[in-house]
Amino acid sequence: MNAQTVFLIVNLIGGVAVLGSYAIGLGYFPEYRDELWGGINGIWRNVLITVMLLSGAAYLTFCYFIVFREDIHTYGTHFILGPHTISLLTGLFLLSATMWMPSAILYMHTENNIWWVFTVGALWVTALSLLSLTGMYAFSTTAPIPFLTGLSAQ
Repeated sequence: MNAQTVFLIVNLIGGVAVLGSYAIGLGYFPEYRDELWGGINGIWRNVLITVMLLSGAAYLTFCYFIVFREDIHTYGTHFILGPHTISLLTGLFLLSATMWMPSAILYMHTENNIWWVFTVGALWVTALSLLSLTGMYAFSTTAPIPFLTGLSAQ
């Protein structure tokens, strides 16, 4: 299976899992909705919602670019999984994004500290996998980066 197809399948399955975990978490445990915000209220909650929507749009743009770009095979060629490294990191990101809300709700419901560890761990894995995806994508090309080339010429 080619890299674009694998990436698309991972995103479809993972995206449904993330949205499903949110729907189940918020639908079955509405009493934790405010607590899931971690004390963020008022204008800061609106700012965070705006940033999340922008991040979602940026991720969808990234996905579109990866799926329809012809030379995805050049990304991650020096990694063990080659071009499938993007799909692995995406799967890790989506899996951890799926896990954080259920584990946070379990922590709030049971007050068992192991669920706090799972929640924080899931959020760290989410952040690090996205950072790795960004770095891999940004630095996988051998072509010069115009902005940096312009700076070095000065």
